[in-house]
Amino acid sequence: MVTHTLNKVKKRFQKNTFFRNKNAQRIVLSVATFLIITSLLAFDFIPKTINIEAGKPSPETIKAPRTIEFIDAEKTEEQKKAVALSVEEIYKRDVTAVTRVQEKIRNFFLHVRDAKSIQLPVGVTGESKVIDEEALLEKRLANLKESVGPVISDNVLTTCINMSDDKIQDLEEKTVSIATQVMSGNIMENDLADKRKELSRMTAALTLPLPRIEAATEIGGAFIEPNYYYDAEQTQKLREEATAKIEPYKVKKVAGETIVREGEVVTDEQVKILTELGLLKKSIEVKKIIGTVLLVLGILMVLAIYIYKFQREIFEDTHFLLLLGILLIFVTFTAKVITPFFPSYLIPVAAIVMLTVILLNPRMGIVMVLISSIITGQIVGDNLQYLTVMILSGLFAVYLVSNVSHRGDLMRAGFWLSLEMVCFCFAMGLTRDINLLDALRNAGWGLASGMSSAILTIGALPFLESGFRITTDIKLLELANSTQPLLRELMINAPGTYNHSVMVGNLAEAAAEEVEGNPLLARVGSYYHDIGKLKRPFFFVENQMGSENPHDKTNPNLSYLIINAHVKDGVEMAKKNKLPKEIIKIIEQHHGTSLVSYFYHKAKENNGKQKISEVQFRYSGKKPTTKEAAIIMLADSVEAAARTISKLSPTRLEQLTKKIVQDKLDDGQLEKSNLTFSDLEKIVKAFSQMLSSIYHSRIEYPDLKVSSSKGAITYGNFNKQ
Repeated sequence: MVTHTLNKVKKRFQKNTFFRNKNAQRIVLSVATFLIITSLLAFDFIPKTINIEAGKPSPETIKAPRTIEFIDAEKTEEQKKAVALSVEEIYKRDVTAVTRVQEKIRNFFLHVRDAKSIQLPVGVTGESKVIDEEALLEKRLANLKESVGPVISDNVLTTCINMSDDKIQDLEEKTVSIATQVMSGNIMENDLADKRKELSRMTAALTLPLPRIEAATEIGGAFIEPNYYYDAEQTQKLREEATAKIEPYKVKKVAGETIVREGEVVTDEQVKILTELGLLKKSIEVKKIIGTVLLVLGILMVLAIYIYKFQREIFEDTHFLLLLGILLIFVTFTAKVITPFFPSYLIPVAAIVMLTVILLNPRMGIVMVLISSIITGQIVGDNLQYLTVMILSGLFAVYLVSNVSHRGDLMRAGFWLSLEMVCFCFAMGLTRDINLLDALRNAGWGLASGMSSAILTIGALPFLESGFRITTDIKLLELANSTQPLLRELMINAPGTYNHSVMVGNLAEAAAEEVEGNPLLARVGSYYHDIGKLKRPFFFVENQMGSENPHDKTNPNLSYLIINAHVKDGVEMAKKNKLPKEIIKIIEQHHGTSLVSYFYHKAKENNGKQKISEVQFRYSGKKPTTKEAAIIMLADSVEAAARTISKLSPTRLEQLTKKIVQDKLDDGQLEKSNLTFSDLEKIVKAFSQMLSSIYHSRIEYPDLKVSSSKGAITYGNFNKQ
């Protein structure tokens, strides 16, 4: 059903030219994955049934469905404010204030003396002198007001101007002395009024005429200033240091613990707990949505960069990208559904990781551990315990399935994963200061999580393998089983071809191991590479069992067509039986465009002087594009040729192998296979060792000639006389 749906979607996309472009496909997949995951994280889709408000009685008793721990930001802020207010304000004394006040007073009297130095014009006498003295007084007063400013009243200024120099000096000294005494204490801004009153009392005690007492009082009061200031910077620093020591106010509820009882008046803290558990409907939080958008965008960008840089094969195949997107969406959706009702340990992060490792590769699995844990952690909340368990169990899952080869191995992996999760859940429970019973309960959920992850992996794997056309080692091993319909038919109806395929598989597997190819793919591909011979098995000499060769009475051109057809027939049979695309490529490429030399030379003999083109007698397949396909081409030819030579020895087998490899190389059959000269040397060595171990006990047979032609030799069909 899943495969059918995926195929329908794919066909619909293929009709649209836009979706045929790989970059367009990547953009669509990225945007869709981003929107879906962001929506799952930012919004709640499960209806809430609990209707509770702070300050009102609870209609029911509610227990925590899972263990949670979160930081109450409001409580934390309240604690910080209380601590900050408890820090005493810091004040700083200005030791230079007294000096400044003294200088201000002396400067005032200096201005008085300067004003008094203004004299009448020389020669003024009589009545005009009296008039001019009044003008002079006004002039002196104006000069003094201009110098001093409006801080001193005109009466005091007039008094000072009319005093003699001795009296001015005396008044100056007394005013400075009294101001100095007043400034000896700590004076803040709001203390100035009281200090001026104190100064007034001190000047009143002087044995001076009232005008001079008033002058000293006003002058001293005008110039005294605060000498004790609030140090805002230092106070703020101490408050910050104090608040930094405050631990965040954590609220913790263990699964099964009662949050609120029926009829109990609900508090704000209880509402917060219910909200964190996802039991109350949350209002739309714009800040949270923006944060979620940025977080998911950042995560997917990092993932895309990693895939582009280090997982190029996955980047080039949109099927793989679609698979990763579906896995991330699935684990996010599952977390959203599970979290409100069950412990977060049941979120199948380990299952997603195991599927990624099996379907893609272990390195991608490690990345998926981190990505899926971070994304689901946003749903679980600020829970270091969850992240620790999920990341560690995910990494352990990568190790467990990195070399899995049978579906039974997945159950064993699930068993060990369960034990690991039991240990981690129990250990993390103890470190979080919960009681032993709750720690054991956590361990039980860990056991359930490990087993459910294995079951989910086993159940989903066949659908994902088929839906995304991914060939895993498990699938290859299943195909290698002799009970497979095609192999069983080959064994019964074409036993010679079956035995030949098994021998080719041994050679190909050994060579693939040497050149860091996929040995299992090479073996299984060898088993199926000649299934096209099932259409006409007796036209291939390995299946004739000593009976008459039908090619003896067949035109070479027709014989060529029959031989060449087994490649096309094999591809059709593979597609009909839904073999993996990797196997189909091997079937299509195992002869490349090699020359069917026996019938080519036979046609030349029959046609005498008439020129026969080699192109007419070449296989119509494709040249090998992978290491495994090229190795199977070489193994097919080498195994067939080894059966035809006499006086077998390691040296002769090595020479034969080298010649066949060189012929294929000269004929250009290996130019697309990514095999290096070093790889070819390793392949020759592996073939030679394997053939020596197979044929070491064979007796010598009469000489059999090997058909050859300039530039190319075809082995593997046994159509030789």
